Amino acid sequence: MIDSECREERLRIRKRLRVLVLKIGSQILTDDSGALSPRSFGRIARQVSLLRKEGIRLVLVSSGAIAAGREKIRLGRKPLSLALKQAAASCGQSPLMRHWERALGRYGIHSAQILLTPADIEDRERFTNLERTIETLLSLGIVPVVNENDAVATFEIRFGDNDRLSAYVAGLVRAECLLFLSDVSHLFTSDPRTDPKAQKISCVHEIDARIERMAGMSRSGLGTGGMASKVGTALWANGWGLPVGVLKGDLPSGILKFFEGTTGTLFGTPSALFSNRKIWISHFSRPRGGFRLDRGASMALSTGKTSLLGAGVVGVEGQFAPRDPVSLRDPEGREIAKGISRIGSADWTPGIKGVLVHRNDLVVSGHFPK
Repeated sequence: MIDSECREERLRIRKRLRVLVLKIGSQILTDDSGALSPRSFGRIARQVSLLRKEGIRLVLVSSGAIAAGREKIRLGRKPLSLALKQAAASCGQSPLMRHWERALGRYGIHSAQILLTPADIEDRERFTNLERTIETLLSLGIVPVVNENDAVATFEIRFGDNDRLSAYVAGLVRAECLLFLSDVSHLFTSDPRTDPKAQKISCVHEIDARIERMAGMSRSGLGTGGMASKVGTALWANGWGLPVGVLKGDLPSGILKFFEGTTGTLFGTPSALFSNRKIWISHFSRPRGGFRLDRGASMALSTGKTSLLGAGVVGVEGQFAPRDPVSLRDPEGREIAKGISRIGSADWTPGIKGVLVHRNDLVVSGHFPK
């Protein structure tokens, strides 16, 4: 039974919901034979239509291309090599989109395809271009359907299963919530398949080692993600203020019931949602180099309320250009912040004056993954 505090938290999220990202696993979009199921697409499209009538914009992160490709080129359900997975994804992307176009089209909703790799997110210019494109699509009333570019992005095929990508996308659009439509209804205290005393957990306010152990016990066993992947992604996304939910994706009104508090697990966070720029700096950027700081500058930056001045820098690491992401390290070499540099590494000299990283372009280490 869900407690009143958890229900109220979900209702608060629903009330401020402007953009919602749905990650839909391939097991939700396929039937028992492994083929794409029009009925499953229709069930989700109906809920998308209802949410849009409330003024909520939706972005779908959809798995299923490999499953569709298996069916199309008759690969069966045997284990596939990486090359065959990439081939299946290439062949399956068009049928996957046709299913979404048909299902959403029944409600007068247009869709658009976006294929991504990590490089599209990690590069600031490409990130900004993506942000602009998706915002334009949403403003036109179009539902973006995002998938990994599995044909070229080998890392995602082996590890991602679109879980981490969905968080990237949610950060990109500054969504107020990310929901995983999965084949499991909740996080459980233990594996319900082997423990009849396993209990559902409706709300998680802090993901600690105990919760991570529970996730490992109750992973779905299907796909390449599972509950452990979803909890890991929730931990990551909570860091920039994004609440994450996991619910059974084949329920006729599961998304609506989740916000009503009658199904699923919410991984909440008390943190306010970061700005789009700070989400990118803290979680998506890859520093090209960095500054070594003295003790005074390190202590000042730990407050997150001051800029990095040249007087506090004792050296540079690596090679970077102006506007590149950089790491800021204390005298012991620990990364205490990340930011956008106003100068290049070649421009630094001892005693340089002025602001090197402005506080608006800086995030302290308590707000990004170790």
